[in-house]
Amino acid sequence: MSNVAQRDLNVVQLAFSAHRLETIPFYEKAWEASDFIILEEPPHPLFKRMLAGEVKTEVYLKSVESSFPAFSLASCKLLQQFYSKGKQIEQIDPYLEKLIKIYQLIEEKKTPQDIKQTPGLTEVYEAEHLASGRLISYYQAVLGEFDQAVAAVKEFAKADAKRIALRDKMRAQSVTEYLDNKDGHVFIETGYIHLFLSYYLCQILPRKWRVRAHFLLVTPARKLAKEILGRPLPYPLVPGDMLTLWYIGKRKINRKWEDLFAARALIYNKLISTEELHPTDNVPYPHLTEEFKIKVMLRQFDYNECARLFNIIKWLPREKAWEVLKRYGHVNPN
Repeated sequence: MSNVAQRDLNVVQLAFSAHRLETIPFYEKAWEASDFIILEEPPHPLFKRMLAGEVKTEVYLKSVESSFPAFSLASCKLLQQFYSKGKQIEQIDPYLEKLIKIYQLIEEKKTPQDIKQTPGLTEVYEAEHLASGRLISYYQAVLGEFDQAVAAVKEFAKADAKRIALRDKMRAQSVTEYLDNKDGHVFIETGYIHLFLSYYLCQILPRKWRVRAHFLLVTPARKLAKEILGRPLPYPLVPGDMLTLWYIGKRKINRKWEDLFAARALIYNKLISTEELHPTDNVPYPHLTEEFKIKVMLRQFDYNECARLFNIIKWLPREKAWEVLKRYGHVNPN
């Protein structure tokens, strides 16, 4: 067991983050202080062999078809170093593990009824089926009238909330089972939208464990937020995520704010970068910076302004949409 873990026994560090190159130094620091590293991934047959150097990293990454190749390569190289130092590294995400099985059954031409009758797959299949249907409806709605698009955003967020809550509950249970009879410092990787994972873990983990949840990039985030928004937020929680988290928490929703968050989410989706951004000396946190700049811009738009802007930019590529917003007189993204 590491010296850090001996000083701070039985701590679960739940770190909310995203797969971005700018997070790598923070992962490195957190993993160095941990005995157990739990990744937000389904188990892969080549993973442990890759960690041990028996399979080339590039071969492993090709087999998983990573959506973030630069981050994944840097992350794997770092994980190999810590694995060689004796760190226990596991991939734990039972929801995604079951989803992969569902895809395999679909490839085998199994019917929906066959899949739902397969032990352990019913809940995941129904959650994915609902969310996928709502997502298709959203893609169709954004081609039409603004009010219809807003309604589609809300319906998708409700379906997404159900599957995220299910995924978090399943992962909390699997992590708890994995930690049975273990002691030490545990790092759990999780996406920003999974804030309720800490709640589910606190409900079922034995009393000996202390859960500490935080945003991995909290230090640079507070600094950037102070510079851009005027207040030190720990993370630029975006409108779509705020809407989804509301639905997960099942709090009474203010209809006006619900519509406004959905409206702003439509603008946000047109402005956010989808490709990997590389840190530079001038902009060490490109994704985080971009999100705060969009956030400070969006909070200036009411529902009607979002409607007017959406009708202008919905057919435009991202770069052109930014130009429209700059002409509109708000934040310059550069």
